[in-house]
Order: sequence, then C-alpha cells, then structure tokens
Amino acid sequence: MLDFSLILQFFVLLNPMSSLSVLISAYKQKMDVRKLAINAVMAAFAIALCMVFVGPYLFSLFGITLNSFKIAGGVVLFLLGLDTIRPKQSTEGEFGQVEALISIIATPLLTGPATISFITLKTFEIGALAVLSNLIVAFMGVFLVFYTFSMMINKVNFKLVGIASRILGLFLTAVAIEMIANGISALFFVH
Repeated sequence: MLDFSLILQFFVLLNPMSSLSVLISAYKQKMDVRKLAINAVMAAFAIALCMVFVGPYLFSLFGITLNSFKIAGGVVLFLLGLDTIRPKQSTEGEFGQVEALISIIATPLLTGPATISFITLKTFEIGALAVLSNLIVAFMGVFLVFYTFSMMINKVNFKLVGIASRILGLFLTAVAIEMIANGISALFFVH
C-alpha cells in the first residue's frame, strides 16, 4: 500500500523547506516556534485529509475530466515549482499573531492549490486509502523537518535551507511537466 515514489512526490510537493522562512521570522519575534510548527503541520494535514475525501466529488460537481484536471493541476504545480526555484526577496518581515502564521504555513505554503490539485488527482486515480496511507507518511516527514528545525533553529544555516528548497522545487517542476504531458497525451491523442 505504501509507495515510496508517491510519498516522495507528496513530500516534495509539500516542500517544508519553503515554509522555514516563516518559522525563522517567528523565532526572531520570540514566538514559540515549536508550537507554531506542530499546529501548522496539523492544520495542513487536516486540509489535505479533507481533499482526499471531498476532492474526487468535485470532478462530477464541476463536470471536468481527469485529463483536464491533470493539465490544470500540472500548470499550477509548474508555477509553484518555478516560484520555489527562483530566488526570492527576503520574507523575514514582521508577521502577525501565531494563528495567522499557522494559517500562512498550512495554506498556501504546505497545502496550497498545487498540493490540493495533486491530492485530488491521485485520490481519483488510485483511491482514498492508498493516498491517505502515503500522505500520512509524507506528513510525518514534514513534521519531522519542522520539529527538528524548531529545536535547532538557532544553529541552522539559512543558506542551506534555501538551497534545499530550490532542489525540491526542481523536482516539483519535473512532476508538473509529467502531469501536463500525461493529461495532454490522454486528452488529445488517445481515442
């Protein structure tokens, strides 16, 4: 039931490294980073869980095909991957309260449109139980990254975090191209 490739795809898509700048800002504002990290991962998992059970029904509700969704989801993933790869301006500005930070990390950073699209697509393709078991393992990995980061935040090399995030973004872009290619192929070339 567990598929290492799918777990890795989920983990790359969730890309916990891209959210670490928010935790760094919270640390600089003397917030409880550990509590923030735990609550953000739990909120993101709740959103992902909802999509496992509700996402596939959205196909019939909106009257769209799986192949059209592959293309649309692939485009969203591709844009997210490009955004992750490109250098950003510093995001270490002032953030609001802890609840606002939890929301920012949970969605759109961890479970934004790209993650929601991918979860919905995979649930439709392979079923809720298969997606759920692999998603749980991927979120355990995200939790481990966040928790470890929160424990060692005063010793973290922030440049290495940025490099790791960009590498994950490159793999995310490749997953997106694969989704788009599969959707186009099935939509236009298979009778």
